[in-house]
Amino acid sequence: MDEFEIIVETITEFLGQPKKIYKNHLQVSWNCPECDEDRNKGNLEVSIDKHIYHCWSCNISGPLGKLFDEYGNKKQKKTYRIFRPEESKPINIHKEKVKLPENFIFFKDSPKIYPIRKQAYNYLKNRGITDEIIDKYKIGFCDSGTFAGRIIIPSYDKNGELNYFIARSWDSKSKMKYKNPKSEKDKIIFNEYLIDWNKDITLVEGVFDSVFVPNSIPLLGKYLSDLLWEKLYDQCEGRIIICLDGDAWEDAKKIYNKLSGGKLYGKIDIVKLPIESDLCDLKGQIPPECYVKIEK
Repeated sequence: MDEFEIIVETITEFLGQPKKIYKNHLQVSWNCPECDEDRNKGNLEVSIDKHIYHCWSCNISGPLGKLFDEYGNKKQKKTYRIFRPEESKPINIHKEKVKLPENFIFFKDSPKIYPIRKQAYNYLKNRGITDEIIDKYKIGFCDSGTFAGRIIIPSYDKNGELNYFIARSWDSKSKMKYKNPKSEKDKIIFNEYLIDWNKDITLVEGVFDSVFVPNSIPLLGKYLSDLLWEKLYDQCEGRIIICLDGDAWEDAKKIYNKLSGGKLYGKIDIVKLPIESDLCDLKGQIPPECYVKIEK
């Protein structure tokens, strides 16, 4: 058992089973002991490489030793002290490059009479996604293999290199709607190559929301990564519009408070959609009355 496995096993003893493990990146997420009341969100991310932790919901953070001190027992603390660095030193490990699924097919490369293509295409049409959107976002599908029966929307970085993708089942009865690559989504900006940092930017939850909103960035969730925060702070010249789903108002306010400061102060707008609405349902049309003011 290597260092990574020993530390993860020891943390698991007092935090329970991890929600996600990214061994290639030496990062693991658990339910936060402070804010995960339903014990099922996996907001607490631990970097075994850097020996730090951070909760994306309540923002508790610190050196990994602090986590052991607050929640571990005497034996667990002793185990960690063996590996605890005087200074955080990264562990060298090969990181796998993200690749599209082996059986990925672009819609433009598949015969229109192909039955599987028809199923995938009809799903997109029912969601209001046009041929222009399909071409712009290089959307495809898988007809076999691990990602069979899923719409694939790839993400490319500012240099046009693939860095992530989302795989959405078009079967309404599927128990697993999304099946994405084992890669850290908070370390990328989805489809950054399409973003004009000189114009207004809209932050949305999901990729299917973003295809309807010009110059938008999907968070791939309800939280703002440190990487995206830095990019917005350093490069955004226009306004930033926060527009999460109607049931994520509290999360939207947290993002607003995180962004609204320094050179970005006064440049942040926030949208409060009806509880059961999202941008995908609204086809990207934000009602003017949904823009609200936050009292600091």
